[in-house]
Amino acid sequence: MGAFDNMGDRPIRAGAAGSRDWSDAVIEIDIEPNAVSISVGFMSNGGATVFIDAVRLSIVGPAAERTPPQNASEPRPLSARGLENVSAAARLLADVRFFHASDQSVAVTAWDHLAVRLMEEVEPAADPAELADRLEAFFAPIAPTLRVWAGGTDQAPALPESPDGADHVKFWRHHGAGAVAHASQRSLYASAVVRESLQAPTADGGDAPEAGARESAYVVTSLGGGVSCRLPVEVFADDAGTLPHAPAETEWSRLDDKPDLTASNRATRLAGVAVCWGVMQHFYPYFDVVDTDWDAALATALAAAAEDADRGDYLHTLQRLVAKLHDGHGFVRDRSMRARVMLPLALTWVGSELVVVGTDESVADRIAPGDTVLEIEGRAVAAWYEDAAERISASTEGWRRSVALAILTAEIPGNGPVSLRLRRPDGSEFEAIVDRIMPAQITRVSEHRPAAGEALAPGIVYFDLNRADSETLNTAMPLLAAAEGVVFDLRGYPGDAGVRLMPHLSGEAVQSARWRVPVVTRPDREGWRWNESGRWWLPPAEPFLDAEIAFLTDGRAISYAESIMGIVEAYRMGEIVGATTAGTNGNVNPFELPDGFAVSWTGMQVLKHDGSRHHGVGIAPTVPVAPTVAGIAAGRDEVLERAVEVLQAKIAADADR
Repeated sequence: MGAFDNMGDRPIRAGAAGSRDWSDAVIEIDIEPNAVSISVGFMSNGGATVFIDAVRLSIVGPAAERTPPQNASEPRPLSARGLENVSAAARLLADVRFFHASDQSVAVTAWDHLAVRLMEEVEPAADPAELADRLEAFFAPIAPTLRVWAGGTDQAPALPESPDGADHVKFWRHHGAGAVAHASQRSLYASAVVRESLQAPTADGGDAPEAGARESAYVVTSLGGGVSCRLPVEVFADDAGTLPHAPAETEWSRLDDKPDLTASNRATRLAGVAVCWGVMQHFYPYFDVVDTDWDAALATALAAAAEDADRGDYLHTLQRLVAKLHDGHGFVRDRSMRARVMLPLALTWVGSELVVVGTDESVADRIAPGDTVLEIEGRAVAAWYEDAAERISASTEGWRRSVALAILTAEIPGNGPVSLRLRRPDGSEFEAIVDRIMPAQITRVSEHRPAAGEALAPGIVYFDLNRADSETLNTAMPLLAAAEGVVFDLRGYPGDAGVRLMPHLSGEAVQSARWRVPVVTRPDREGWRWNESGRWWLPPAEPFLDAEIAFLTDGRAISYAESIMGIVEAYRMGEIVGATTAGTNGNVNPFELPDGFAVSWTGMQVLKHDGSRHHGVGIAPTVPVAPTVAGIAAGRDEVLERAVEVLQAKIAADADR
């Protein structure tokens, strides 16, 4: 992939309500000489309507001279020794990058290129002794006081005395993984080098440098592969810089003289795995509650990346790695991939069966809602799902199956017609061949989404929170306030109406769940503290909706949707009808790997209001309801119907009191 810019660091934001002012959006990039296409698109977040005019594509001058791109290399397997070597290198890479605050390490900007060279340098090591020598020599320019040896942690050399002249130490303090955070997340996640004095008070009231060895300044770690290391996580310094003194700039301090990296290069793929693994190893906040062997995941991913034949295989390797996090926000995408054509069907799961809930007009009446898909291209749906599931990062089965729907409709190999075997509700089976269509929203007949404020039954009205904005909520508020019962639909992802609604459902101020950003100063999640300063505090607002309330939700509700549903659950604002939510909340912390592979993951820990676990648990329904094949075939929204029944019973009980 060539240049990429989605304006994620400088989005165009809506002006005041009713404003008609236009904003200029400009992207200026260098086009590679071998480029074959330019893709231009627009994104709308939060339900906004976007108006676009006067689009121009202009040549403003010659592209800057570029260093020749990195060469491709042939895939080949890692030997057992080679796998141990690159695994150890991956661990040390992350330790040095995030926890060694020498002036030389802090000045590194070309971490991806450094990682590629590291993989190339250490893989050939014949034994632990040679591996230790290669690692220490490689990192010496940026971590001169790092020590690596063949043997265990019990064979560490004696701690050195504090160097002469040192009057302070420097160390990294990370609020989440700020060192890799996308520009749009850097107000939340931040990393900085902190200075701490070594001066200790004396008996006469003065100050003197601490004497002797400073044990807290070091961590001793087994890297695997028969080697261990001692890394200074507090680096001694004086006013001239960190010790020993050396120029801060190294060959890794500049990017402008480095080649563009390509996933066609084996070492780059190994480096991408190493970088991805290292970020999660030190900053992922849910290792305490997910069942995964992250060290084993590293070895598996490195071995696969070494043999991946193309970027598609490599993408799957990265996806399988991130899936081991069991993180609903976790995914990897290849920015160079164009939008795929898809099956002309809307699908849902009824248990483990894949059921049609909507069709594109191209299908005509050959396939109908309620039909069950048994095979795709002659292969059982269960087999397709098994393959997809190993690449889906999810903390609950509901979210895993929700994501699988997108894969099963859009990632069937090829571009031509697709053969399906289906079963009708009466049990008869049939075959159909369907043409793929461009990505489209197909109406789901089993989910009835009435207009905001529309009556569902006498005294009961409906409001769809999915993508609804504050203006829509304000317009519907008189109808909601006058109702005896209200159904709020959150089977999906809400607009800002979600948070705006909460103050109208409580007579007292309400808070969000406990949002906790880890404060990290040492490797391997040792000694974490937590910053919980960002919780919502929402005072009550008029009108108070003094009606019986029901919320519809299911496994598609994730993140911000669960922030809303968490408040509903904690403050008992109404019945929760449907299925358990996705079980993943907390701000994402996306970052980039070499050659256009983007990784998303959860950088914040969220606990429920009472301090109990949310991740992998989610918000459970008080009234569980699941659609049935018969209901789908009949065009019924069984979840909505059940919510109306629940509210009618409550309203009747209120009248009898």
